[in-house]
Amino acid sequence: MTYVSVVTLVAYALVLVLLAVVSVVDVRERRIPNVLVLALGALWLLWRVVLGFAGQYMGLGFATEFISPAPTVTVPPGLEIVGESLAGGILGAVVLGGGLLVMAALYEGITHRESFGGGDIKLMAVLGLFLGWERGLICLLAACALSLVFVAARALVAKYRPAEEGGSDAARGLQATMPFGPFMAVGTLIAFVV
Repeated sequence: MTYVSVVTLVAYALVLVLLAVVSVVDVRERRIPNVLVLALGALWLLWRVVLGFAGQYMGLGFATEFISPAPTVTVPPGLEIVGESLAGGILGAVVLGGGLLVMAALYEGITHRESFGGGDIKLMAVLGLFLGWERGLICLLAACALSLVFVAARALVAKYRPAEEGGSDAARGLQATMPFGPFMAVGTLIAFVV
C-alpha cells in the first residue's frame, strides 16, 4: 500500500468518525452543527493538499496529484473505494448540495411543510466533495430509503403501542422532526463501497 493510499484511507476513516459524531448530535439535538460540516470541509481540503505534496515528493508535481483522482483503496473484505478528483468533488458538492436545496425549497413551497434542514443540505454538499456526484446520489438514495423504512417502522410501533405508553396517537410520533444525519452516515458508508 502506497503512502497516498494510506493517507486516503485515513481521510475516509476520519470522514466516518466525523459522521458518527454528526449522527449522535443530530439524534440528540435535531441539528447538524456548522462546526462539524466545516471540519469535514477542512478535512477534504487538507487531504487534497497532502495528496499534492505527496505528488511533489514523488516527482509528479503538486498540481498533478492535487487535482487528479485520489487513489483507489481496498478495504477488507476486498471492497474498493474509488477515489474522486478535485473537479469531481466540487461538482459533487454543487450537484448534491444545490440539488437538495432546490428540492427542499420546492417541497416546502408546495406543501408548506418543512423538509430538509440547512444542516442536512450543507452536510450533503460537503459529502459530495468526497463522493462526487454519482456516489453522492447513491448516498442520498440509500439515506432516503433507510429513512423511509425507519418512518414506516416508527408508525407501526406508534400504532400498536398501548395508550398509557404514549402510543395511542400514531400521528404524534410522526409529527416530530427526524434526524437525517445518521441515514446520511450509513449512506456514505454504502456509497464508499459500491
